[in-house]
Amino acid sequence: MVNKTKLNHIKIPAIVFLVIVATALAVRLWPRTVPFEQCSDLYQKYAAVEGIDAKFIKDYKVNDTIFIDVTLLEAKSDSAWLTLQTDFHIPIIPEEYRELFENTDAIDYWLAPKGKYIPPMDSVLLNNDAVTVSRKKHLVSVFHLTNETQADVIFLKKLHEINKDNE
Repeated sequence: MVNKTKLNHIKIPAIVFLVIVATALAVRLWPRTVPFEQCSDLYQKYAAVEGIDAKFIKDYKVNDTIFIDVTLLEAKSDSAWLTLQTDFHIPIIPEEYRELFENTDAIDYWLAPKGKYIPPMDSVLLNNDAVTVSRKKHLVSVFHLTNETQADVIFLKKLHEINKDNE
């Protein structure tokens, strides 16, 4: 017969260990928010716009070594999408050609001056941010560049995602 005291000596450390592991996982996986004033100006501009779901991601992991801040603007209504198309000078596809784009997620990509987000780009690379647009998802993503490698890596990642989505 097992002594109850010995069982308690095993149970208590096991429970303490599980609580420590659970707490560590909760802290690691718990979503963290960035204070509003530390978010991008672009996020702050669209955060309260009706019909646009604005998100700011600090240190978005592009690959194993590249992290970048990104602002995501997703239109939840046709009028909100029209607002984003107007603000970012996204060409509107004529009705007769729209069905050509319905089954694919053609991503527009360009570099544009920080704070303007419309072409042409500034001749100094780091004075620009990378902008991607998914017409299918009504999503504008603005990657806030801080070094030269980021623009190339973002372009290649988006190209990979397009190919994967269209397989």
